[in-house]
Amino acid sequence: MKNPKIQRSQIVFGDIVYWLTIAAAIVCMVGPVMAFASMDSNVINPHHLFVNMWAGLEPEAIWGTAGEVEIGAHYWVRNLVAGDGFTHFGLVIGSSAVIPAMLAAAIVYAFKERSLGWALAALWIVGLVSVSVLGIVSV
Repeated sequence: MKNPKIQRSQIVFGDIVYWLTIAAAIVCMVGPVMAFASMDSNVINPHHLFVNMWAGLEPEAIWGTAGEVEIGAHYWVRNLVAGDGFTHFGLVIGSSAVIPAMLAAAIVYAFKERSLGWALAALWIVGLVSVSVLGIVSV
């Protein structure tokens, strides 16, 4: 039986998501090691974090133990060298890997495969994911 031919846009999309997911996994493995190696340089000390989580505290109460750190969805930007900030950076890479992958797929759709409809659909998805990642719209 002959295998079906896979479109170039799908291969490009898959390769980008694949490699960004591997990079995110590596960053997310290194981050906790950094967090436990230097506990005082984290945004939240892991000992306090886990104790408060197992105690059933609400997220606002847990973040209250962070001291005078600006908390929020993108706290990791200012705390990238901290273990928990670095781990969050890995999560951002993994969860937003679809953006560069869809952009590349849209370019291939438009210029190599001459499929303007699919290119526009890919760009629409990039816009939706970007709005979500930036926190402009949240559910």
